[in-house]
Amino acid sequence: MFNPKMPGGYDISQFTVDWSAKTVTCPQGKQSTTWSPLIDNWGNSAINVKFPTKTCRACNFRHLCVKSDSEPRKLKLRPQEEHKIIQTIRKQQNTDEWKERYQTRAGIEGTLSQAVNAFGLRQARYQGLPKVRLQHIITTVAINVVRVVSWLDGIPHATTRISRFAALAPT
Repeated sequence: MFNPKMPGGYDISQFTVDWSAKTVTCPQGKQSTTWSPLIDNWGNSAINVKFPTKTCRACNFRHLCVKSDSEPRKLKLRPQEEHKIIQTIRKQQNTDEWKERYQTRAGIEGTLSQAVNAFGLRQARYQGLPKVRLQHIITTVAINVVRVVSWLDGIPHATTRISRFAALAPT
C-alpha cells in the first residue's frame, strides 16, 4: 500500500504497532518515543505517536515519510480495535470486488451532487417538517424529470471532473 499524498511513501499500514509496549516501529526499524492518548475535536479517542527528531532527521528514507525538513514523523492512531478494523477495511478497498460494490455508491453520490448543486437541496425554503418534506419530494420528482428528458434527448451523464493538478500526473 502507498501513501496517496506521497506516491511511494510510507503510510500507516507499514508501521508496526506494539500495543502493550505503547511503541510504534517505522519501516526502517526506528521506534517512537512519544505515545499520548487524547480525545480529538470530535470526541473520539485517539493516540498521538511521535518519533525522535534526531532519528528522523538522520534517516536516509525521510523523503518517503515526511515532507518537513525539520519535523519528525507523527502518527495519529485510533484505539487498538478501531485501528485493526480500519486497516482491514483499507486492505479490502484495494480489491476488485470492493471497487465493483462502490460503483453503486458512486451513482448515489452523483445524484446527491446534482440535488445539492442544481436544485439547492441543502437550503430549505420553508419552515416546518411537513413543508420541508414536501420540498424534498418535489425536488426528487424534478431530478427524475430532468434525467428522463436528458435520457430521451440522448444527453450522456457528465463525466467525473479531473482537477488541473490531477491532469498533470502521468498515467
